[in-house]
Amino acid sequence: MRKNGVIVPPLSTQNIYTIAKSIRAAMNSPLYVPIDRIYEVLLKLIKGFSFEIVTKAEIGDDHGLTYPDKKIIQIREDIYDGACRGNGRDRFTMAHELGHLFLHRGVRFARSPKGIEIPVYRNSEWQADTFASGFLVDEGFLRRCESVEEVADTFGISIAAAKCRFGKNEGRAGAATPARPFHQGSWMA
Repeated sequence: MRKNGVIVPPLSTQNIYTIAKSIRAAMNSPLYVPIDRIYEVLLKLIKGFSFEIVTKAEIGDDHGLTYPDKKIIQIREDIYDGACRGNGRDRFTMAHELGHLFLHRGVRFARSPKGIEIPVYRNSEWQADTFASGFLVDEGFLRRCESVEEVADTFGISIAAAKCRFGKNEGRAGAATPARPFHQGSWMA
């Protein structure tokens, strides 16, 4: 179950995917997004951007925290280490925090009144999850994937995230055999 975020201006799935795709394209990212390297590049590209690896003692149970207007992202060290090792859930967490950075700068946040459920398209956590999915998963190549496992392996995401994304693409998968995913190399070296 998704944590209830704060109320933000509405964004559709397609709007969020378009933003994620344009950022991915601007960074010339390969099929398998090297999320740890993305953060390193952003340190050079975004003036004032700060990325901090923090301990569980500093951040508690949160896996990551983003302060969009301060351009600060904090990632818990075990999550960062997992993402560097290719753990799909941890890679998704890092992309999720980028979603907050890119979608919620300059946004006035409002807490939802207790007991009132906010529409999903106005939930900051749903928007960041949607961004992460759009950023890590190349839509064009997704259409060629034939199974949830192939989606998870190709894009380096968890089976749960792959089920969600593949399910939204049901019926559009083709029969083409995809090329092997990019896992290492000289991207943005």
